[in-house]
Amino acid sequence: MKIFGYNITKEKRGVNYITPYSDALTFNGFSTLNGAMGISAVYRAVEIISDNCALLPIRISISSEKHKEYITNHPICIALKNNLLTQYNLIKLLIQSVLLKGNGFAYIERSENGDVLDLLFLDSNSVQIHYNKNNRDLYYTCNLFPIKKIEPCNMIHLVKNSYDGINGKSVISYASRSIEISNNTENSANNFFSNGCNLSGILTVQGQLSKEQRDAIKTSWNTAYTNGGSGLAILQGNMDYKPVQVSADDAQLIESRQYQISDIARFFGVSPVLLGDLTNSSYNTIEATQNQFLLHTLLPYITMIEQEFNRKLLKPSESNLSINFDETILLRTNKKEEAEYYSLLLDKGILCINEVRNKMDLSPIDGGDKHIIAYTDIKQNTINDNGKETDTK
Repeated sequence: MKIFGYNITKEKRGVNYITPYSDALTFNGFSTLNGAMGISAVYRAVEIISDNCALLPIRISISSEKHKEYITNHPICIALKNNLLTQYNLIKLLIQSVLLKGNGFAYIERSENGDVLDLLFLDSNSVQIHYNKNNRDLYYTCNLFPIKKIEPCNMIHLVKNSYDGINGKSVISYASRSIEISNNTENSANNFFSNGCNLSGILTVQGQLSKEQRDAIKTSWNTAYTNGGSGLAILQGNMDYKPVQVSADDAQLIESRQYQISDIARFFGVSPVLLGDLTNSSYNTIEATQNQFLLHTLLPYITMIEQEFNRKLLKPSESNLSINFDETILLRTNKKEEAEYYSLLLDKGILCINEVRNKMDLSPIDGGDKHIIAYTDIKQNTINDNGKETDTK
């Protein structure tokens, strides 16, 4: 039995065996997943979200009362570097799977002491979710592993849209109607231009014609008035032509394709400007769009991954550690904003010069480890080791 795109078998001992969303989801005969990525707006939306999440550096830090220090030799860092996939490809595949199939899975391979050795990306079609609603028991099985039962602590499971928090629902399953309309619009445009932008119609001739005469007129018309012909047709005597196909202007073909970009962009939470629709864009619009994209589109996905990584990859004894994505790299696309951002942090004494240079991939300089606070009434203050301000006049 299939409900909301899921294959659900009969209950056994109180456990619902559920297969996550698969490629087979269709809407009125249209294969949503297989056909969706052939639509430029959908392809671009999936690419821009997954790409921007994947390019962010992953930082593992240890926090104390006085400072926060980044760790580069943690087993998680080594696992991400030694993965069969690069860190970029792993995150990209996980986000793509969430967008297109509703769930993103990665098996956590551990050593005997619980350290992470590797993260193995799993196609959601090969993973089965087993969830007992009564006692909230959850585990996974995968036909790629001999392990019969995979505990949640050993499975990265990313879910963006869900009705129960366990089974994810893809964006394209919500947007299936708009995607189907967009696909039909693309097919109409393809048919129109493949026919040389010509209209279909009926040639009417008064009197009776033999089959040979009808075939000769049809052949002559197609030769002159379709692809490869001169485009000039001569109607003889009592012949009359009546078009039966709506023209591109009458069907508002261009407007329909334009609207579909905006409609699909709404489902993915991406501005049409980022999908290539520059109709109402300007430099200021693009700058605001980038900030909006980071805040309203990327940040939910980033938070989803950070929380799942923190609760699954870190051991209970590592409660003072945290895994975070560095979103500041997205500011590098705008040099003015990047300069203003770091200048403010330097003026407030939040960062020192060498910390800023490190974030910009520059080598440290002598004397650049002091935190400086700028004031208008005195030249400058430095913060000493005890955290108290010291006048340096």
